[in-house]
Amino acid sequence: MIVEEGSAKIFAPNVNYKGPGKIEGVFYNREMIFNRDTTIFILFNLNIRRALDGMAATGVRGIRIMKECGIDTVFNDISKEAVEIIKKNLKMNGLEARVENRNINALMSEERFDYIDIDPFGTPVPYIDMALLSARILGITATDTATLAGRNRRVERRYLSTLNSPSHYAHELGVRNLLGYLARMAARFDRGISPILSLWHKHFYRVYIRILPGISRAKESLKNVGYSDFGGPIWIGNIHDFQFLESARIPEGLPTEKTMRKYLALWKGEKFFLFYHLPTLCKKMRISTPSIYKVIEKLRDENYEAYRTHFSLEAVKTNAPRSVVEVILREIS
Repeated sequence: MIVEEGSAKIFAPNVNYKGPGKIEGVFYNREMIFNRDTTIFILFNLNIRRALDGMAATGVRGIRIMKECGIDTVFNDISKEAVEIIKKNLKMNGLEARVENRNINALMSEERFDYIDIDPFGTPVPYIDMALLSARILGITATDTATLAGRNRRVERRYLSTLNSPSHYAHELGVRNLLGYLARMAARFDRGISPILSLWHKHFYRVYIRILPGISRAKESLKNVGYSDFGGPIWIGNIHDFQFLESARIPEGLPTEKTMRKYLALWKGEKFFLFYHLPTLCKKMRISTPSIYKVIEKLRDENYEAYRTHFSLEAVKTNAPRSVVEVILREIS
């Protein structure tokens, strides 16, 4: 099947239309278009010269990076079938690039890249150490969201953490768990991390981080790793680079441009640790849940910052203390 995504036109022997799926062999996943669009959004706004699409499959992400961001990209996949499909798709798009058929860890142990993209099926843990040593900027997908959010005990051995969170906090804590793990692993190599963008969407978490060499950077990064009321260790610092988000432009022609604009507006307000989930809070207070817009308006009238969050559309991120939020909820419910 011939598929078009952004500026890329590719041949895909299998197309998956829903979720991470269980299709064997090389396949194109329509559900990951937004995932790939975030990559284009990030790289379009950064000065990147050389990238690695480390688990390239059909090569669609790397082809889009080349065509839409103008970045020299190396393609790699452990599947020989995938390598042949990537070569075919590069030719179809009028591109020339190096294509490797290797274990990604072996490749990353030998070379350095400005940007590395790791998009595995399941956990990214087996690839993190080498990526931290090889990349200047790293984009990582994790589809083991239940584990990262503490919904099973694998979190204790896989991410070396313990979480026991209410369902409404699961996804923010899952993302923070992944960032905390990255920071702790990076510190072993005298490196720190700095998040550029962190998100949850449907069935995956995705983080983009800068990797900062040096003992002082490692120590500074570890200051952002700690414990919450629901466990840890997790990342307790900023999950986005807000200066980057304020200046970043959404490139024209993104397949999910409308979704990207909606998410970007939400990301810009995610300045605080966790949030107030209004239905849960109001249930405890035995009052009806008021309009989230009225709550935000009232908080801002009281000179507090208040925003919505992509982690829960029924929640408010604010620097107001809980006592103030509860007074406002009683007033307007």
